[in-house]
Amino acid sequence: MKILVTGASGFVGAHLARALLARGHAVRAVYLPADPTDRLNALAPDVERLPLDLAVASESMLEDAIRGMDACVHAAWYAVPGRYLTAPENLVCLSFSIRLLQAAARLRIQRFVGIGSCAEYDTSVGDLDEQTPLRPTTLYAAAKASVFLLGEQMAAQTGMSFAWCRLFYLYGPFEPANRLVSDLFANLLAGKPCPVTSGRQVRDFLHISDAAAAVAAVVESDLRGPVNIGSGEAAEVRQVVEMAAELTGRSDLIRWGARPENLLDPPRIVAINSKLRQIGWSPVQSLKEGLRDTMAWWKERIQ
Repeated sequence: MKILVTGASGFVGAHLARALLARGHAVRAVYLPADPTDRLNALAPDVERLPLDLAVASESMLEDAIRGMDACVHAAWYAVPGRYLTAPENLVCLSFSIRLLQAAARLRIQRFVGIGSCAEYDTSVGDLDEQTPLRPTTLYAAAKASVFLLGEQMAAQTGMSFAWCRLFYLYGPFEPANRLVSDLFANLLAGKPCPVTSGRQVRDFLHISDAAAAVAAVVESDLRGPVNIGSGEAAEVRQVVEMAAELTGRSDLIRWGARPENLLDPPRIVAINSKLRQIGWSPVQSLKEGLRDTMAWWKERIQ
C-alpha cells in the first residue's frame, strides 16, 4: 500500500513510518517544516518527505498530500510534555484533523487510521476495553475524542474504512525528554538523583517498536472503530523505576517520595487489548527487555 503518515517526525510517527516500510509499504511522510528530522533520518530515511504545516495548509494542499495514497495514518498532534494536556494548540489540532478527514473523504481514500489516547476513556474504570465509556478530563483528551466521534460519523456517511488507535503508555528510543522512562535513563546514566513519587500507580507500558507494529497491523486489517494499543499487562510505576535503577546499577540515585503524589492521578490504567490480538499482534519485548533496549539507546547519547 501507499500510506500517508502525518506527524512523521514525531516519536510515534517516525517509528510508525519505519514499521510500515519494514512491512513493504511505501510511505509519504508529512511533518512540520520547522521540525527536526533526526528521528526520520535514523528510523526511516527512505520515506518520501513532504514538509507541510497542516494547520495552515489549504484544501488543495491537503488533497495534494493525500492524492495517490491508499491509506492515511494521522499521528500529527501537539505533544510537548508537561504542556499538551491543557494547551490551546489542541483546538488547532482538532481543526486540521477534521479538514484532513474531509480531504480524505473527498478523494475516496480507502482507509483512515487516527492516533488517539487512552485518556479519552473514563479512566476511573481501571481496566479499559473499547466499550469503556468516554469521559475526557483534559482539553487534549476532549479534542482527541472529538476527532474520533466525528471521524466515525464521516466514515459512515462516505464509506471510508476508519479505525482509531488509542495509545497507552509508550516508551523507547527517541522518546521526548521530561517523560518517565526518558527522564529515568537520562538522569541515572548521568549520575543525577531521580526524585519520584511512591510509584504505586499501575499503568500499561509498551515499547514504541511494538506499538508501531500494532498500529501498522491495524492499518492492514479490517478493524474499524477504536482499537486499544497497549501490552495488556499491568505494571506499577515503581516496578519501572526499580528496573531502570537495576539496569543502570544506580539504585542509590532513586529518591522515593521526593516528588509529591498527584491526588488526581488515576490509580490504574491498563489496556484490554483483545481486539488487537484478534489480528495476530502480540508484543515482542517484555518490559525489562524494552527498558534494556531503551537504556542502550540513551547510553550512546550520554556516555
